[in-house]
Amino acid sequence: MGIGRREFTKLIGLALTGTIIDPLQAVVTHNEYYINKKLGIMFTIPKSWGFVKIKDFGKIKDKQILDGFYESIKNEVYEDLGSPICIVTKYYEDLPEHDGLFSPSIILKITPKSEFDSYGHKNFEELIHMSRKNDNSVLKDYKIVNIYVPYTLNNCQFFEDDSEYLFEHKELKKPIKVEQKSIKFEHQNFYYEFSCHQSLEMNEKADIEFEAFKNSIKLI
Repeated sequence: MGIGRREFTKLIGLALTGTIIDPLQAVVTHNEYYINKKLGIMFTIPKSWGFVKIKDFGKIKDKQILDGFYESIKNEVYEDLGSPICIVTKYYEDLPEHDGLFSPSIILKITPKSEFDSYGHKNFEELIHMSRKNDNSVLKDYKIVNIYVPYTLNNCQFFEDDSEYLFEHKELKKPIKVEQKSIKFEHQNFYYEFSCHQSLEMNEKADIEFEAFKNSIKLI
């Protein structure tokens, strides 16, 4: 089955963020709890972390450098990838002391199943395999380094893998190596994807926070 650039970008874009909507306008939050009844999900975020403000994330997105040809069509790439529901990050406040720091982050993206109707896959697992097979990411030196055996949480099958890439930004003197954990599952009429980003190179490790977050996910 042949796929066009828009479909291909969706498949390879699992390591990239897009624009966001303000999560506080659509959900209930209390301390570390995040509840989205409309989308049927709740979870807890790491203590002292917070949601990225739209204006702050826009600065990051606009100054991020994509790999090769994709940098010249950056606006189209972001449009094709769609919009995450929210982003949670360690250094969420726009403070001078946070300038130049890499901030471990968790990004939630939810896509209606209907958007993939033309792909010809039999089930979600096959769609995951298509995604991994076509991975040639818009991020520099992107590669999958570990694929976990699927497991069950909340009566749903979860698919998890680890990858790494170089994060390039106009305000950075050199690229930063970033490790990403991707967690995907389907629930009701949507495909869910959490991508968790950390950087061992910058001494910004969040494995413990990511594991606690994953175990807190509840589907409602």
